[in-house]
Amino acid sequence: MKPDETEEFILLNQIVVTEEFLNSNPSVEKTLQVLNHAIRTGCLDEPIMINRDTKILRDGYRRYIAAQKVGMELVPIIYEK
Repeated sequence: MKPDETEEFILLNQIVVTEEFLNSNPSVEKTLQVLNHAIRTGCLDEPIMINRDTKILRDGYRRYIAAQKVGMELVPIIYEK
């Protein structure tokens, strides 16, 4: 099953996460909701947004974290417009 708007799937380890995201403190409650959805369904609720050329994460850090925690190798992505 793939989330709506998914443009393609890529390997999670291809996504470049900037220091800005790594140093942020996402809401624990919201992160747990995303993680529980991934555990329950085996997929993310929405695609992760990345830059097409650089593969830099633009939106979806909580989904990125959840994918890491459940061991997803392929993740749904959309490209930044």
